Parts: sequence; C-alpha cells; structure tokens
Amino acid sequence: MRSFEDQLEKDFDRVFFNVDEFGELHDIDGEKIPVVVDNETLLQLNLGKTADSDGIFQNNRMFFVQKKYLEEEPAVGQILEFDGESYLVGNVMKDFGGYTVILRGNAG
Repeated sequence: MRSFEDQLEKDFDRVFFNVDEFGELHDIDGEKIPVVVDNETLLQLNLGKTADSDGIFQNNRMFFVQKKYLEEEPAVGQILEFDGESYLVGNVMKDFGGYTVILRGNAG
C-alpha cells in the first residue's frame, strides 16, 4: 500500500504540476521547470502590485514548485531569476513535497 505522501507526489506530477493541467514551464535560475503561478492569491492578500512609501511599484510573484526540481531550498533574501528577471525571495513556505515562494521585485 502506498503512503499518503507517495500518492500526493504522484498526484502532483499527474495533475497539479502537469503542464496540460495547472502547471506552466518557467525559467528559474536558468532551468525550465514546471511550477504553478498564483498571483491572484497575492492580490487578494494585498501582496501583488503595490506601491511603497516612495511611490515605487513592486511587481511581486508567488509560485509553487516541487522540491525535486530545485538544487536547494530557496532562502529569504536570496536573489532568484524568474523568467529572466531578478527577484528577491520574500518568503518561502514548505508544503507537501514542495515550496510556496513569494518573490519581490520592482515593476519597470
């Protein structure tokens, strides 16, 4: 019998991160990997495009990625390349078999 974690990982591959379902290929630090981008949740949490006290707009992103696609766990404060643009990692939450990553960046 498979464990819950085994079945969950299988479902991640088949459905959630499947590029024919919810997943999208994005370039993260030079590697094309399947992720699920969820900028709608950022907007609901007022963490999406916001202006700081100086009036500079920030273009933040949030995505889910499986651990197996990253060489190491993203760390708050590290610079991460996402689709050719540099972002500061603002928050990382460990989820079942993966990470929820919130990136902070300035809108051009």
